[in-house]
Amino acid sequence: MSDSEEKKCNDDSKQPVLILDLLRSILERLSFVDFHRGRCISLEWYSASESCLAVKNPTSPWIILFPSENVESKNDSCKLYNPRDHSSYIVRDLGFDLARSRCLGSSGSWFLMLDHRTDFHILNLFTRVRIPLPPLESTGDGNVFKRVYENVSDGSCIKIDNAVLWVDEKRRDYLVVWNISRLFGYHKKGDENNSWKVFKPLENERCIIDMVFKENKLYVLSVTRKVTVYDFSGGDSPVKCATFPSLRFRNGYSYNTQGCHYKVAVTLSGEVLIIVAKVEPYPRVECFFAVYKMDHNSSGYERISLGGEALLLDLGITVEAKYMKNCIYFSNDQFHRYNGKSLCDDSNKNGICVYHIRSRYVVQVFEHFTASSTIPFKDARWFFPIFGGKWLL
Repeated sequence: MSDSEEKKCNDDSKQPVLILDLLRSILERLSFVDFHRGRCISLEWYSASESCLAVKNPTSPWIILFPSENVESKNDSCKLYNPRDHSSYIVRDLGFDLARSRCLGSSGSWFLMLDHRTDFHILNLFTRVRIPLPPLESTGDGNVFKRVYENVSDGSCIKIDNAVLWVDEKRRDYLVVWNISRLFGYHKKGDENNSWKVFKPLENERCIIDMVFKENKLYVLSVTRKVTVYDFSGGDSPVKCATFPSLRFRNGYSYNTQGCHYKVAVTLSGEVLIIVAKVEPYPRVECFFAVYKMDHNSSGYERISLGGEALLLDLGITVEAKYMKNCIYFSNDQFHRYNGKSLCDDSNKNGICVYHIRSRYVVQVFEHFTASSTIPFKDARWFFPIFGGKWLL
């Protein structure tokens, strides 16, 4: 072999390109779940997967079902369902006791879990990466919390009212915020002392009923139906940056609001919404939703439709909709979570739905995969397993 031929054979300048092409070819042939696992093998696999995201990212939200505590042994499996192509997956061997844990929120494929010992974890269902968070005892201002299993009989056990999770898929940054009554705790990746920072922003409010996190801002809905916004983009404590007045119903409001639930959401354009929801359990299966947006001209609220967007109530955000426009994705169990009943029970039937705002009817019900399952499920959530780019329904 001549020197020139040997040099040509040993020239590996094009090998990285060839390797990426080969990896892309492999990734494109994988199912969504295997694709998600494969992209975490190494930096090369992750880089190759970036060009496949437009094809592999789901174009509609998925449903996740968590196992009930009624199972006899430790259960670290859950079920995923894609309504678009009716495919389902059982994710097993997560190394985490899901049956005795609560899901408090999600961000992409990451879930904020609270186990039976009142320990927080961030869990990725596909890669099985689990990030332990500081214990409740670790707070910056000396607050002391009693754990659920330490003192249940006297009513002083900890109950996390609301929590939100934000994860940056590429940088692996994360933020968790929870509240107990009027007290808030938050923790970011890289925080010193690996502890929770605590603040009490709403001393004059009796209770917090919902909150949403989007683009470095926390939107908090109080029991008085007032929304307060806090900016987390700075390095220090969050700063209050906006306040929206209480939602008050005008004279002649035709629907009985007794027994209604109130949720806060944020649109694609950053508009703040308050959702009035009334969901009756089986056998009545009566659903009603009304969406209100701040009218800056009148300093009040106007009832609106979502137009070309759809609302994922579990995430508190709207996304661009290609098919199910002007709809709300919700779970009946979202309003009665952790009541000790399985989703297969009569009282929780027809609990996973899509509601059309204009027609005021439930247009899709997902009951079959809970009714036919041998595993009792305690909770169902809508989530968007996505790794970047634009969310589209």
